[in-house]
Amino acid sequence: MCMCKKFLFIPLLLFCAITMAQSSFKVDADSVKFLNAELVLRNKTKDIAGYLYNTGDGKTVFKKIGKGIQFRVGAADAPAAGDTVYLNAGLANYYVKVLRNGLLQYRDTTQGVKVDDNTGRIVFYPALQNNDQIYIEALSGMDLSLNGASASSSLPASAVFRLNSGVVDNGNKTFTLRWVTNAKTLYISPKVVGIGSSTLAGYNLTAPDRLGDKISAWLANNTYGAVWTNLAVAGYSTTDVLPVQNGGVLGHNIETALSLNPDFIFVSLPTNDPAVNISVNQSIINLKKVDSLALTKGVPVFFETTQPRTSFNATQQGMLKDLADSIRRIWPTRYVEGFKDVADPATTAAILPQYNNGDGVHLNSAGNQFIANSLFDRWLNYFQAIRNVKRYILDSSVNNISWSQFVVETEPNIVKNVYPRFNQGKQYFRVKAELKDGTYSDYSNIAILDEIINPTLPGVNDYTYRLLVDLGGDGVNTLNGSNAPDGKPTPSPDAAGKYWNNWYGIGGVTGFADKSAISQIKTTTNEATNMSLQIIGLPQGTFGTSDTKSINYSGFTVASGDYPYQALYDNMFIHSSVNPDGITMRIKGLTKTNTYYIKLWGARLDDAATPRTLQAKLSTETWTTAQSVETKYATTDAPDYNRAVTFNYVTGLDSVDINLRVGGTSTFAHVSLVDIGVVGALPLLPQLKLRDTTTTLSTMQLTANPVNGASIASYQWTQLSGPNTATISASNGTASISGLTNGTFVFRAAGTGTDGKVLNADATVKVYPDNGGKKTLRVHFSKTIVTGIPGWFNVYGSPGGAHIAMTDTITNWTVDNVSGDATYWSPYAGNSSSNTDGSTTGNNSGIVPDIVLQGIWYNYSLKYAVNMDNLLVKGLNPAKTYTIKLYASRNNTATAPRYGCWRVNGGSELLQNALSNTTLETVVTSVTPDASGNIKLSVHAPTSTSNGSFSYINALVVQEN
Repeated sequence: MCMCKKFLFIPLLLFCAITMAQSSFKVDADSVKFLNAELVLRNKTKDIAGYLYNTGDGKTVFKKIGKGIQFRVGAADAPAAGDTVYLNAGLANYYVKVLRNGLLQYRDTTQGVKVDDNTGRIVFYPALQNNDQIYIEALSGMDLSLNGASASSSLPASAVFRLNSGVVDNGNKTFTLRWVTNAKTLYISPKVVGIGSSTLAGYNLTAPDRLGDKISAWLANNTYGAVWTNLAVAGYSTTDVLPVQNGGVLGHNIETALSLNPDFIFVSLPTNDPAVNISVNQSIINLKKVDSLALTKGVPVFFETTQPRTSFNATQQGMLKDLADSIRRIWPTRYVEGFKDVADPATTAAILPQYNNGDGVHLNSAGNQFIANSLFDRWLNYFQAIRNVKRYILDSSVNNISWSQFVVETEPNIVKNVYPRFNQGKQYFRVKAELKDGTYSDYSNIAILDEIINPTLPGVNDYTYRLLVDLGGDGVNTLNGSNAPDGKPTPSPDAAGKYWNNWYGIGGVTGFADKSAISQIKTTTNEATNMSLQIIGLPQGTFGTSDTKSINYSGFTVASGDYPYQALYDNMFIHSSVNPDGITMRIKGLTKTNTYYIKLWGARLDDAATPRTLQAKLSTETWTTAQSVETKYATTDAPDYNRAVTFNYVTGLDSVDINLRVGGTSTFAHVSLVDIGVVGALPLLPQLKLRDTTTTLSTMQLTANPVNGASIASYQWTQLSGPNTATISASNGTASISGLTNGTFVFRAAGTGTDGKVLNADATVKVYPDNGGKKTLRVHFSKTIVTGIPGWFNVYGSPGGAHIAMTDTITNWTVDNVSGDATYWSPYAGNSSSNTDGSTTGNNSGIVPDIVLQGIWYNYSLKYAVNMDNLLVKGLNPAKTYTIKLYASRNNTATAPRYGCWRVNGGSELLQNALSNTTLETVVTSVTPDASGNIKLSVHAPTSTSNGSFSYINALVVQEN
């Protein structure tokens, strides 16, 4: 018998009833000829019912037979037309394939089947029709080793099922080790990553016609909890997906794909290499590099062949055809056909018109379906149970010489697992299988878990973008332990121009109760994100009587690093009484390809001996490896910028859970702020942009601009905050604002899009006083730091108890209270300053802003004597003269009389009635500093007792003439 090339008629020989004398046979390059001969196959499959199966790549493999069922709809004992469910318990626990009228039915709820492997239940979509021919093939699964060969056999038929181990560090003190990929367990939460160019990116198509949509749908219908990540970018070549050091693009290359710890990788690069003059040989070198890196991690890569491209010239089309042939030849079990079904046979590599997307480059939905079907056929070979393995033995080594047993996995279909990592050194792993007949496979390749080398952490200026969240009170609704309003929101932007997100818990008076959340947090440059934070669990427990949950107000009143004092003043506290295992802070909206550096900083001032320890860990870790930080400071301490819990190099996730609890013998712990640095691209969201601005005028305009594709149908303008109520006159995206006074305003533009969604944008407007171009120092006094005012310098403290000297960074002039000696300042009832005792207008319409009028320094009963000047302005130019303006205000709760009583450079006494004053100012012109550049002021009780025993100063203006 003679057989033509490329066809092997083995069945005719296997079932021949006549035994003939054996004789030699001739072997050609791609065929076998038998002349007068009998072919006998003897191996370990002799007692297993099965058949030889052509895989479509020039190879024939042996498959075991499970069950085969066929019927015609409407026939006797068969389902009737209109039925959707076929149930046969004999199909349970088999790998089931269904053919309908000769076509393989994919697991799809629109056009296909849904199979319950545990019960043998098959649901047909659409319903069965009369005379449908149904064939159901139930396979028993695939042996780890075929035809008696070991798992490490080089036989092509067993290559898919070979033990191939790989390991990856998960970045959370665990690692994942895998050793086989064809397991039924891949039905549960498989991770699949795609890298490539425009075909996979879905160029010029929309859902559900894009190739990525088809892949996502197939995984959803054939697996449970699949994760599909598409990193493809239009225009990419094989160079772009290489490692970064070889020219690849981080975020879209093989390194990024492997960092996501996938089960499969699909590479789709159909036509761009010839377009950028990459030779066929170099393309193959690049793809082999990708394959090699993946195999060291135990991850199979499926390579799409090239596709035809009508717009190419003859040379480029020839390169496409040659590259497709090479991919088929090099990866016969892992290539995905993208060429043959859609190429015009009358050309070298042009697209058949019915599959052309219209540009001569890309395929339409029907063309993409051929690629999808080929890919799914490949994957189906992997989604099968392993039948003949008893268990897996995993060994480890620290030097690749001495080995010891690491763990034994007794479930044969557990072929990957997560294990704790107890050190940062390099480790080696290998795996072998014990088969049910008592024999062992050869060991797998050696998987290497690289040493963890902690690189230098990026500084705050090295991040691509950064997000800052201040946890605390709003100062209006949130109540302290005395049920008085408390809290200090962080200015946004702060003095350094950074934008903050102020989080008050649920909002209103409630505070940080369970399910408190803040969404769409903005970057420090005021860019919108989809990131959000949520608290799961009640932090406060049974402690406290305030209506406001879990907010403490006993933090710092000084800044630390680039954190303003307001971010450190108040915090969310955790109490251990209800939730000893703490709460969860959930951060959502991460981008998998980005790297996140998360810092939790907390502080509470307390001189008691009891610690206030915060413990924190990622939810994937155990408490034994949790971080701890002491959040209690003595009242005399300074804030430590670096005393915090940090989680670095968080990547490959779209959300992260951080568990927080009270540690050690503590009952309290505190979180003042969350600082998130990000390395990687900022996802661009449709948004409104509204520019912050400054002015010295009482009127101005703001314009809202839609960006990133936002389409706005209507606008609404509101004032969120400010020292007085301004007047807004708006016309669509532009608002004319009048009635501005010295202070900080926040305005919001809300744009309703054509899709009905509302986009918000806020603008901070700082209104400065007009100094007429002259060098000017505007000082206002208070007991503690108060909210900043544009153009003003806040000098704070108790002058009767400390030496206070503060320098304005704008003028470089210094204000000095001389000393804390009682000879110069005398307190009343232990106080010599206040934040609240001044008289205000309520609408910022006074001679100086309300915040200036509200805060006071004062001297009680101490009268002036020569050389008792107790307030110096230093650093002035002795060759110039200055104009001095002074302000005193005391609210009407005081008993009259109350005055500001001052002297300038020892001159005559100046009196200003402070009682309920919001309009008076005292001006002294042509004041000359002394030779040292100082102007000497006196704040002392009036000479005449009829003017009272107090002298007040709320503010001082010094202007160079």
